[in-house]
Amino acid sequence: MTENNKLYDVCIIGAGYSGLVLAIKLARAGLLVCLAELNRIVGRRILSTGNGRCNFTNRRMDAKYYYSNSKVDFIDDNFQEILDFIKDLGVVERELDGYYYPITNQAKTVREALENEVNALGVDIFLDNRVTDLSKVGESFTVTTTRQEIHCKKAVVASGGLSAATLGSSKIGYKIAQKFDLKLTRLAPSLVGATSKDICLKDLAGVRALGTVDYKGNVCEGEIQFNKDGVSGYPVMCISRFIGFDELNKSVGNIVVDFCSYISEDDLKAELNNRFTKHPKATIHQSLVGLCNEKIIEVVVSYARIYGDTIVDKLDDEDIENIVYYLKHFSIALSGTKGFDASQVTAGGVDLSDINMDSLEARNCPGLYFTGEVLDVDGICGGYNLSWAYTSADRVYKHITKEV
Repeated sequence: MTENNKLYDVCIIGAGYSGLVLAIKLARAGLLVCLAELNRIVGRRILSTGNGRCNFTNRRMDAKYYYSNSKVDFIDDNFQEILDFIKDLGVVERELDGYYYPITNQAKTVREALENEVNALGVDIFLDNRVTDLSKVGESFTVTTTRQEIHCKKAVVASGGLSAATLGSSKIGYKIAQKFDLKLTRLAPSLVGATSKDICLKDLAGVRALGTVDYKGNVCEGEIQFNKDGVSGYPVMCISRFIGFDELNKSVGNIVVDFCSYISEDDLKAELNNRFTKHPKATIHQSLVGLCNEKIIEVVVSYARIYGDTIVDKLDDEDIENIVYYLKHFSIALSGTKGFDASQVTAGGVDLSDINMDSLEARNCPGLYFTGEVLDVDGICGGYNLSWAYTSADRVYKHITKEV
């Protein structure tokens, strides 16, 4: 192990999105900054964001898109500021229904733009340096890595959470928090698929369908993806944190899917009666064409205990009620989530009650800050977690530069 004799103004533990943003802002302000990163490249996890396209922010920005054990009303609408920052790096944006991506549709564009900027600003980057400890003596900190010791006036933990181990997740942020007597909330995988052994998946595997998913009152709408061992897609991922925490409690329940969320139950019943009256000699499968995916129709009819070749004028009111019920309230028993390794975000983290939310500085340790995923803040799909990574970095930047 070597000792770096420089005394940095700020050492940032983690060169992910939040750490890179903070390094750029601090270096632009004239501070001597370094990054300690366990991977061999900076921003490695950025490459997996937005399904490889890097959805870096969203026009709809509000606290209601975030979760925490504490209030998150401090999160406000700053998407234009994020856009301006990204543009200043040379990245041209592309908007898709309020979701912002680089025009190249490649996450590596954003990663490389951030890397180019920290290099141009002369930020010292210590790659392949896994941080093992952080200590404080007097007014300064020592960051110990597997390769060296780094000395700094202020330390920022931007190490992320437990998600995506293959991309370099780390527990060090939580260990540092505990060492400095900061509380941690429970941790669960979020933005992840759900697992299930429900027999219906044998027939639904491979289906993608629009609908609304309800898990114990947590509701989200979008494209649902079914596979042989679980359910995924945007709406499942958005509510997966609740499944993850229930998995810890061994209290995982069912999700209820509305395959016809575009129409009310009464109107759906009227629609079916109209179809059956109009073509009384059609089979049930023929009559339901167009309501939703054909595979779903087959499964719903089966659950309603009706043969697919049944002529509709043979159906009674109870049959129609059953069809409506299963189209609107299709229940799938879950067994849990696909775990941290498959997740995009870790729900839970450093308890915000121990953090000064104006500065993101530890209340009991001046000069120690936390940003991004390591904190107990997580967002739904749609650029919200990268937006939080930026927002939290910006808060730390403003506080540190105000003190200098």
